Amino acid sequence: MTGRPQTLVELLEALRRSERTITFADSKVTLAHRELAGLAGPVGRRLRAAGAGPGELVGVLMPATPQWFAGFFGAVTTGAAVTVLPLPPLVLDPGTVAEHLVPIVRAGGIRLLVTANQGRKVARELAARVPGLTVLELDTLERDDEIDWQPADPDAPVVVQFSSGSTARPKGVRLTHAQFLSGVAAIDTHISTTADDVLVQWVPLFHDMGLVSLMCSLLTPNDAHLFSALTFVKNPGAVLRYTAEVGGTITNGPNFSFDKLIEAAGEVFGGEPGDRPLRRWRLALNGAEPVRAHTVREFARTFAPLGVPASTMYPCYGMAEATLAVTLPVPGAAPRVLTVDRDELVPGRPARPVPPDAPNARELVSVGVPIPGITVRICAFDGTPLPGGHVGEIRIQGPAVTSGYHGDDEITRAALVDGWLRTGDLGLLDGGELVIVGRVKEMIIVQGRNFYPDDVEEAVRVVPGVHKGHCVAVADTEGERMIVVAESEHESGTAAGDAVVAGISRAVSKALTLAAVVVLLVPAKALPRTTSGKWQRSLVAELARAHASTIESVDQKVSS
Repeated sequence: MTGRPQTLVELLEALRRSERTITFADSKVTLAHRELAGLAGPVGRRLRAAGAGPGELVGVLMPATPQWFAGFFGAVTTGAAVTVLPLPPLVLDPGTVAEHLVPIVRAGGIRLLVTANQGRKVARELAARVPGLTVLELDTLERDDEIDWQPADPDAPVVVQFSSGSTARPKGVRLTHAQFLSGVAAIDTHISTTADDVLVQWVPLFHDMGLVSLMCSLLTPNDAHLFSALTFVKNPGAVLRYTAEVGGTITNGPNFSFDKLIEAAGEVFGGEPGDRPLRRWRLALNGAEPVRAHTVREFARTFAPLGVPASTMYPCYGMAEATLAVTLPVPGAAPRVLTVDRDELVPGRPARPVPPDAPNARELVSVGVPIPGITVRICAFDGTPLPGGHVGEIRIQGPAVTSGYHGDDEITRAALVDGWLRTGDLGLLDGGELVIVGRVKEMIIVQGRNFYPDDVEEAVRVVPGVHKGHCVAVADTEGERMIVVAESEHESGTAAGDAVVAGISRAVSKALTLAAVVVLLVPAKALPRTTSGKWQRSLVAELARAHASTIESVDQKVSS
C-alpha cells in the first residue's frame, strides 16, 4: 500500500509503522499505535465467528479505553460497519440507559454488540430487551499480530453515526470508507496537522466530533490524550493543566466547554502564568453548538497572558453527514464577528449590518471557509441559490458527504436533493465565509416576527438567579408566544423565584422588544441534555408546552 489509506483497514495496517501513542489520561495507560492491529485481530475473529461481515452493523458500547480500540477496529476488520453507541459518562441505572438505546439498536438492525468496562451492565440490559442481540464482552485483551482479514471495499459502509439525542425514530448517518477518510484527510489538510501536534480531547468517541478528531490524529499520525467527559465536567481545570503539561496543540468541544475552561484558567494558573504555559496550543475547535461572540472575546482575553494567540479559538461548522467538518477558519486568522439587525435575519432576505451598539443588534461569529472538497451554497427553501449575504438554508456536497441514512430511504430522499444535502441549518455567506443564523426547525415566529433561540438564551443566561446560565427557549405554537425554561435554585411563587422570572422577562423584552414570553423555572440540572452535553430541545419543548398550556400568569408555581 502506498499513499494515503483508502479504507480504515488500510489505516489500521499503516499504524503498525507509527511511533505515536494514545494516552488515557484518567488511568495513565498508554497504548502504542503499532499495537492496535494486534488488539483488533482477535476481536475480529470472535466477531466473524458470531456472524459479523459485510452488510452487518456492529455496535460498540464502552468508554474510551484500550478495549474501545480493539472493539472498533476489530469490527472494521470483519467488513461490517460500526456504530459507537452513546454511553453516559456516569451510569447510575443501566436499565434506563439501555431503554434509551433500544430504538437505535432496532433501527440499525444491530445483532452484535461489543462491550467492556461501564458498558457491560448496559449491554446485558439491552440484550434482555432486544431478542437476538449477541453481546461480546472484552474482559481481557488478547494480542495477535497475524493479519487474517480481507481488504475492505472503499465504497462499503464503515461508520453509521446515530445522534446521541435519538428517540422514537433514530437517524443513522451512513458513511463509506472513502467518504469517512476523505473527510478526515480534508480536515488534516486544512489545519496542517503534523507529527508534532498533540491532541487533548474529552469529547466522547460516540460523538462525531470525538470520533473524527481521533481519526485525524491517527491518520497524521500524532499523539493523542483522551479524558472521560466526566473528568472534564467535574474538573475542567485538571484538563487545562494537563494540556499545558503535555504541550497540547489541538483541543475541541462545544462552546459551553470553553466557557468552563475560561472559568478554570484563573484557578489553575493564578495571577502569575509564568513562561506562557499554553504557548503550544494552536487550535481550539469550537463546534457542535452555536459559537457565542462573548466566549470568543473572553477566550482571547483570558488566555493571551498564557501564550495563546487569538487565532487559537477556532469556530467551526460541521455535522456527522459531512464526516464532521463543513467549514473551518483559515488557520492563523482571529475569529471574525458580524453584527447585524436581528429583525432582518429572515430566510430569503439579505442580512443588514448594524453598529455593535444598535438597539436590535445581533452578533454572529463566522465559522470559516469550506474545507477541501466541500462545496457550500445558500438556498431558498425551494432550492433556488441565493446571492451572497442572503439568509437561507445551507446545502452542501462533496466526497465526504453521506449518500444516505441507514435503512431509511424516506429520510434520505428528503435530505438529498439533486446531489445536495439539505443541512436544516440557516446561514449566509459573507466574503466566502459561512455564518450560521440558526436551525430551520428551531426558528420561533411570534406575532409575525422571527426569533432564534440563541438570541433569547444569550440574553437570559446572565440574569441573576439563572443557574450557570442554563436556559432553553422554545416556541409555544398554540399561544403565539415564546417559552423560556430556565434552571434556578429558586421556585416560582416565592419572592426570590418571582424576582428571577421578572428578571428574565425584562431581559428578553429589552434585548428583543418582545413581551409575549412565558417563563418556567425548573431546578438546577433539570434541563435534559444529550449524552454529548447538548440541550435536548425537542424534549424541553414538549415538556414546556405541556406546562405553558396551564399558565395564565408568570407568578404561578411550576413543578418540574
